[in-house]
Amino acid sequence: MMTTQSRRRGSAQPVLATPRQARSQAGLAKMLQVGRELIEASGNLDDLSINSIVEQAGTSIGAFYRRFDNKDVFFGVVQDMVMTEALEYLRDVVEHEAAWQSHDPGTLADAVVALYVQAFRRNRGLYHASLLQSSQRKTAWDAVKRTNDEALKLIVPRLVAVLGAGRRMSAPRLATLEFEVRVALQFLVGMLVNNLMHDPGPLSLTSRKLVPSMQTHFRRSLNLQDR
Repeated sequence: MMTTQSRRRGSAQPVLATPRQARSQAGLAKMLQVGRELIEASGNLDDLSINSIVEQAGTSIGAFYRRFDNKDVFFGVVQDMVMTEALEYLRDVVEHEAAWQSHDPGTLADAVVALYVQAFRRNRGLYHASLLQSSQRKTAWDAVKRTNDEALKLIVPRLVAVLGAGRRMSAPRLATLEFEVRVALQFLVGMLVNNLMHDPGPLSLTSRKLVPSMQTHFRRSLNLQDR
């Protein structure tokens, strides 16, 4: 049987074997959900207690260690679960929400900012814990980076297409535009990471002013007219 230490070839993510019994499946799912909630609440893996996980999940220490070698491995599996859900949500939003089908650069730019802010708000504790862990174990932030790389594959081409619409774009100019879009997105993510680690600052993740303020700055970084 595979354990959480077994890994896919070429992947840094742990492979978690699916329990065969329905009761074991339910117990595993409950441990992961409880762990996710506790991590989100504390924002620090050091505060995560295995005893709290199994007590709130209604399982046992033995059940935990049959699946996870230690707390770090458990955290990696929770990370993978949350990032998979986040990417699925992003794909659904990009495919179905009207703002993402817009040909207006400002509308699309605003939608990108709103989506990133929502992601940071929804996963505030997990991101904070991941960043803290990355100071001890550099790979702790890798799951978030990989998810963002996949997000960029959806976002960058849309922004480039809308920003370049109606203009004759040579290959060098198109490459320059894509570079500018990626830089603007890097600044956006960097601002949110800084906000997360130094909250409260001039703007909090919970502030009503955060989204419109960041939308204004993102538009400016893309050389769009101010709102």
